[in-house]
Parts: sequence; structure tokens; C-alpha cells
Amino acid sequence: MPELGHEELLLLPYLRALELLGGRDVHLNVVTPPYPALGIGNLHVVRVRHEGESIVLETSYDDYERLP
Repeated sequence: MPELGHEELLLLPYLRALELLGGRDVHLNVVTPPYPALGIGNLHVVRVRHEGESIVLETSYDDYERLP
């Protein structure tokens, strides 16, 4: 499998990105608002970086609902 560039993974749904990465070591971070909230909709990849042998996917939901 050829090496994937970061641009191929950006904005993909998280599960599709995992499929494309095969069995590689992937770490997940979810970007959240600075207040208590629930994620609404799909989780998408918004940033990709390498950390040693691992790939770190920064993800975000389509929207967030603020909690009281």
C-alpha cells in the first residue's frame, strides 16, 4: 500500500480514515469547544500528524450542542 499523504485523510469520516490506514498505529484526539458539549453528527479528520511510528488523527464533530 503506498504511503498516504495528509491531504488524502483530511475531512474524511473517522472510520473511513481508519480503513485507509489499515493496521497502522493510530492515536485519536477529539477537538472540542472550550465548554461542556455533546458532539453532534459525524466525526471527521481535521488534522493529521506523525508521532514517531504512530499517526495522530485530530478529529471534530459536525456540530456541538452546549450543555447547561
